[in-house]
Amino acid sequence: MPNYLIAIINKMGVYNYLKSNQLSVFLSVLVFFPSARLLVVGSGHAAGLDLVFGLIPELLFVLILVWSLTRFLQDPDRQTHLLDKLVIAYFLFNILIGVYLAHDLKASLYGFRLTYLPMLGYFVCSYYWDKEADLERIFRGFFRILVLIAVIGLIIYFIFPEIHLYFHRIASGNQPIVMAFKGFIRMTSILWTPVVFAMLMLAGFIYWTYRYLKTGNNFALVFSLIMVNAVFLSVSRGPMITSAVAFVLLLFLGKRNQLKWIISGIILFEIAILTLFEKQFIPLMKWVFVSSKQTATLETSNTRVSLWTDVIHSIKHDPMGLGLGKAGHTAVQLFPPNTPGVSFASTDGWYFKLMIETGIPALVLYLAMALIFFVAMIKYISKNRFDFVTVIFTIFVVTGLVNIVSNVLDFYLFAYLYWFLLGIFVFKLKQNGNARKESFGSHS
Repeated sequence: MPNYLIAIINKMGVYNYLKSNQLSVFLSVLVFFPSARLLVVGSGHAAGLDLVFGLIPELLFVLILVWSLTRFLQDPDRQTHLLDKLVIAYFLFNILIGVYLAHDLKASLYGFRLTYLPMLGYFVCSYYWDKEADLERIFRGFFRILVLIAVIGLIIYFIFPEIHLYFHRIASGNQPIVMAFKGFIRMTSILWTPVVFAMLMLAGFIYWTYRYLKTGNNFALVFSLIMVNAVFLSVSRGPMITSAVAFVLLLFLGKRNQLKWIISGIILFEIAILTLFEKQFIPLMKWVFVSSKQTATLETSNTRVSLWTDVIHSIKHDPMGLGLGKAGHTAVQLFPPNTPGVSFASTDGWYFKLMIETGIPALVLYLAMALIFFVAMIKYISKNRFDFVTVIFTIFVVTGLVNIVSNVLDFYLFAYLYWFLLGIFVFKLKQNGNARKESFGSHS
């Protein structure tokens, strides 16, 4: 870029803003991208310029990666943590083994784009360029955008439902809109998929509940309530149930009892109002818990359980996996039905999808890595800290739970947020000097 253009951009303050808020800006673009893609490209396979347009999220992320790599190479004081080494080992194992097993470069590239490209966001944050950064501020703008997305969703849902119907027809090829329960349409806002929307709203609920318990700010309370209602209206069972887990965790970790009583009282009051005046509320909640119980008890009549049975059979036949891109949503998108050596059933359980793609060793590696992250976060939080790491920890826990029943880490938007946050946690350890003090790593 010519120097005079850089000078103009600097004078306007745009460059400094983008430099300091690049991750929030990137994630915010991703939130609005599904609607733009449907309007420009539609739901079918893209080619030519449409393909380039569809790759905008990846192209933007590559720019962030290049920027981060440049700063990394210029940093004489960079530290490498044990968790950095575990993540790169897990990443390389899955890529190398997955490509070797797949014997299909196109499928492997699609699988990498879906699942493993977002993982590189971990290193963007673990080696963050600003050593004095306020880590919460890096993502605060994005969590504000999530409030906007929830409000837009409420407006579409209650005032302009025809917009939802219009985009659903584009996305599904004029198929009838899916009802979750007795005509209960699932809220999606401008993401047009309820599960991705629910996971983002759950992350927002966790953040704004933390902010309220931390500061007592009334806007944070309002935002928290908006987000939890958005989770409920998505009728996505995993996020709905784990939102209760997240809330209990935050109440347990928070310090200000008066604020805990206030937010708990408001939520209980709303539940009471819905129970008394909304006829569908009790049947809906009964359906959520009954269907969830069927899943938990592995009842064969449950659709998800029948899919798991097929996956387990495939794993027994191929315990080292089928290869990268030959399982989950990538397989459904790329291969005709009943293609041999492909798992079409592994779309409702990320651990199953991981195992059938790159084998039982991949699952063991992930669970070991997750356990070490969990222990490190517990050690951090146990030192009487109630800061942004609490948000990361809570999102980490609920993601692990929802992964049982849904391929959460294949939701490209949420996956970027998840790996960014894990990287930020390790960067926080480095900020505090824990890379040496806790014997988790060393200077590189």
